[in-house]
Amino acid sequence: MTLLTQQMHVKPLASKGTRICIMQNSCVFNRHLRRFEEDYHRPMYDAMLKLLAPSKELKEAYKKGVIDWKAYVPRFKREVLEPQAELIQLIGILALSQDITLLCSEPTPDYCHRRLIAEECKKYHPNLALVIR
Repeated sequence: MTLLTQQMHVKPLASKGTRICIMQNSCVFNRHLRRFEEDYHRPMYDAMLKLLAPSKELKEAYKKGVIDWKAYVPRFKREVLEPQAELIQLIGILALSQDITLLCSEPTPDYCHRRLIAEECKKYHPNLALVIR
């Protein structure tokens, strides 16, 4: 199966798999939940794993330009990837038997933590297919 990454509020891919929100706060999107369900006949996300989101401080430092992406990545690794290694491995195991989509608010995966988590899953499970969007 496949581990996908996608911006949260866009149309779900053809996959019927599990959609996991990995943001600290999805309230920005909560106002869109009903319309999303009406349009796509499924919830915007099936589960929320805040443990895989950057801290508010790290996110704000990056968004405000206090740190760049090069500085963000090692901090995210120490803050999330290392402490949540077992959870990330579990997501990878699940993605081997069903499609899993990691969701957050960034429009592209280039500078997004969802891509970092997907790539970490691939390190634990080399046979995992990744679709980064």
